[in-house]
Amino acid sequence: MNLRTIKVLSIALFLVTVASVGVALADSPHFIKGPTASLSATGAYTVSFKEAGLGNSPVTYTLTAITENFTFQCYTKSGNTPQGSPNSISFSHEFTSTTLTPRNGQISGGISLAPQQGTASCQGGGLDLRLIAVDYEGLTFADTTNNFQYAMPDIHASGLNIDID
Repeated sequence: MNLRTIKVLSIALFLVTVASVGVALADSPHFIKGPTASLSATGAYTVSFKEAGLGNSPVTYTLTAITENFTFQCYTKSGNTPQGSPNSISFSHEFTSTTLTPRNGQISGGISLAPQQGTASCQGGGLDLRLIAVDYEGLTFADTTNNFQYAMPDIHASGLNIDID
């Protein structure tokens, strides 16, 4: 073998090695930020994240809550509460899902469970329904495409004043 053939084979071997590492990294999904839970300004439970090592195939994420409790209160236009108890609504085993497509092997995203009004309402005209408390319990965030699952913290918040209608 001459020196030129050895150089060509060395370069070819190097390129194959680099390509293999790139493929291996693309098949190594991992979170580089989060998942992090927060309560949005609308009372939604939101999980934010950044996942890398995904390649180019779409990824499906789910967010599940074992229990969601929402408390609503009626208010007059001047901001006073009329007589009557707040409306408390509970839901069990609620979930949402979304499918996102990676860009350059990464996804920065979020997924939310929004408060549900259910049968909560105000009797009489001129009243505003407002969300005053939320309670999200037993939460799980998952990348179902790559079989990652994370237990997320419960969130309890009261003293809210979020206009619903």
